[in-house]
Amino acid sequence: MFVPAPSVLRSGASLTPLRPVRGLASQRTRAIDREKLCAQVGQGHELLSPHAGKSATLMQGSFSVTQLRDGLSLHCTDIVQLQDITTQYAIQEKSIKVMLKLEGNAQVMVGRHALPLDAGEGARAVPHGAVVTLDAPDTLQRHSRAGSRQRMGGLTLRPAGFDAVGISQDLFKEHLSIHPWKPSTRAIAIAEQLIHPIELEGPMQRLHQESRALELIVEALSQTLAERRTQAATLPASAYQRVERLQQLLDSGAADQLDMRAIAQHIGCNANTLQQQFREVCGLPIFDYLRRSRLQRAAHALQHEGVSVARAAEIAGYTSQANFSTAFRRHFGLLPKHCRNRI
Repeated sequence: MFVPAPSVLRSGASLTPLRPVRGLASQRTRAIDREKLCAQVGQGHELLSPHAGKSATLMQGSFSVTQLRDGLSLHCTDIVQLQDITTQYAIQEKSIKVMLKLEGNAQVMVGRHALPLDAGEGARAVPHGAVVTLDAPDTLQRHSRAGSRQRMGGLTLRPAGFDAVGISQDLFKEHLSIHPWKPSTRAIAIAEQLIHPIELEGPMQRLHQESRALELIVEALSQTLAERRTQAATLPASAYQRVERLQQLLDSGAADQLDMRAIAQHIGCNANTLQQQFREVCGLPIFDYLRRSRLQRAAHALQHEGVSVARAAEIAGYTSQANFSTAFRRHFGLLPKHCRNRI
């Protein structure tokens, strides 16, 4: 069960950014090219466009990925786009992502779901936050246009970091559960400090960043859990049991050839009611969930059972290997033939 540490966040406390950050002239700016971008983000990152050389400058500003502790990493961005850019990142393990966009209107997609992170630009920017849970491999894609400024702080909690902050993994088992959260004035100031950290000696700077990161996690997840409790109160226990039975049916493969009417009959519920309750609990329609489930089963068969790509396509419900490969790459960020090595 998640219990916020009382020493981490005090109600009503205020915090002032330690340095001006509105203009890029106020920080150490640098040109970021394709090679530097891919090196910093690490394995799984792919620049989809533009098709520029390694030394072509893509953006100007600051960009960092920092491992704060085992299972907790920090991603900070304050950049101006010099070109229209589309990037994709393959997420290979379960995680909780806490994101706070201070400025920018880049389009961010996880799988086929858009994240509510359009904060706007300049003086009219309104910070937006989102908590995203991932319980299976997926892809994160980001598109931003030339001339736009993007300022964002992001935190990724992996299983190794769950226990350290008192989070039960059972609370976040839903794949691609997306929860918007409204950052407080304090949270916005904390994000500014994370993006432009103060200069401290030795490990003190890392400890300062970690303490600020934990504050953001507390605020974001407290709002998320409160929202989940509110949602839970709106549906009877029988509805959750029904949705759980449906998830088991979809994951088992027994529903692969069934239509909506047959699925509803199997569960013993009106089709419209079942679809509504499933979407409320899982955050996506039944057949979107089924498509994802079949792709995940195909990926598992490729990796653990050594099946051919043709057989994996059948498992996923595709008669065309080309269409299967396209869908697989869109979902996981890599081709089926590479799955054995990277998922």
